[in-house]
Amino acid sequence: MSTEASSSPAAPAPPPPVRSPVDPAELKRVFQMFDRNGDGSITKKELSDSLRNLGINVPDAELQSMIDNIDTNGDGCVDMEEFGALYQTIMDEHDDADEEDDMREAFKVFDQNGDGFITVDELRSVLASLGLNQGRTVDDCRRMIRKVDVDGDGMVNYKEFKQMMRGGGFAALT
Repeated sequence: MSTEASSSPAAPAPPPPVRSPVDPAELKRVFQMFDRNGDGSITKKELSDSLRNLGINVPDAELQSMIDNIDTNGDGCVDMEEFGALYQTIMDEHDDADEEDDMREAFKVFDQNGDGFITVDELRSVLASLGLNQGRTVDDCRRMIRKVDVDGDGMVNYKEFKQMMRGGGFAALT
């Protein structure tokens, strides 16, 4: 068996998303949606209503804090220039929430009995079901777990799993 064949089944984990600058045309379009009366500034009520329509519920105090943090001219509203910073903040927080949800779902796949830990047997079972060469033996799985098992209990908890996934996943451990 060649080295190439044994290393090809495990795809590397995708890199974390790169935050790109907001497209000015998209920003203007979204700003106009939020600026319901078209006066060139977004009030706290307009912002709250628009976010709620998008399924994003922000407590009133947090909303006021967001506005205060970006309201550089001190008028109590958000103009187009200020909106760029706010929009980027909202999108970053939304992306972070999506990443956390994805991480929890991935953990659930490995934590087959739902007890909050990935055992050697669970790891071996999942890797085998994925058709991966890594983790074919119990010893392989023990070694993989040992590399990320910070608390030394012989299992991978959610915190250890997140750290491992950010470092390239189980494939990076072999």
